[in-house]
Amino acid sequence: MSEIKLFESKEIRSTLHEGEWFFAVADVVGVLTESVNSGDYWRTLKHREHQLVTNCHKLKMPASNGRMYKIDCANKEGLLRIIQSVPSPKAEPFKKWLTNVGSKVLDEKANKRLAAHRKLKETQNRFLDNVKNRGVDEEGFVRVIKAGDDALFNESDMHEKYELDKEENIDDYMHEYLLRGKDFATAMTHFNVHQADLQGEEDITDEHKASNKQIRETIQKSSKINPEDIKAQKNINKLKGGGNQDKKKLEE
Repeated sequence: MSEIKLFESKEIRSTLHEGEWFFAVADVVGVLTESVNSGDYWRTLKHREHQLVTNCHKLKMPASNGRMYKIDCANKEGLLRIIQSVPSPKAEPFKKWLTNVGSKVLDEKANKRLAAHRKLKETQNRFLDNVKNRGVDEEGFVRVIKAGDDALFNESDMHEKYELDKEENIDDYMHEYLLRGKDFATAMTHFNVHQADLQGEEDITDEHKASNKQIRETIQKSSKINPEDIKAQKNINKLKGGGNQDKKKLEE
């Protein structure tokens, strides 16, 4: 997803890559130097200071002719290093602008994860109401959910992987991607249990394991990663303030 962001009315091409914003380095250099040909300035700079290129990714951005080309892009941390090599009175204002953009991304990510977590809990509650009438009490429901997690994570001990105490809920530390996957698996089980009129903990457990196995296979196929290898996130309960703590860290 590419966007044009504005700094003091100057256009800076940007794209969301792997969950964070990357910016066209030539555009940023142009803003800082007010150079007529910022591309030449950047080529000279990176030839002189080779280490700057290590902070860049070649990502597709739209050119003035409307076509997409791979150009040097950098995230916030990479740009801060590049800015240090470009003497400019606009350096400090640009750093503040960059911090604000970064904090908005953190807020958006936190809000999406919070929404996914809330949706999962709502679906689990509907599922619980369903199975209560089918011979599964609340303790049995905990076992059903655990069996689904075991299928999703291929019997991996996620408390150990996430370095959590046993009483902590792994859902509170899951990536948004996994939360949405678990939500879909739970919704599938809820629907299938009703459709097939399943009764008893054993049959409902088998159904939930099958649903989670399907989600596991989908993640493996589409993302080329095992669910258990997706890293833990910050405790969801610490994000309910809207990401202000993360913004403070960016500004430090």
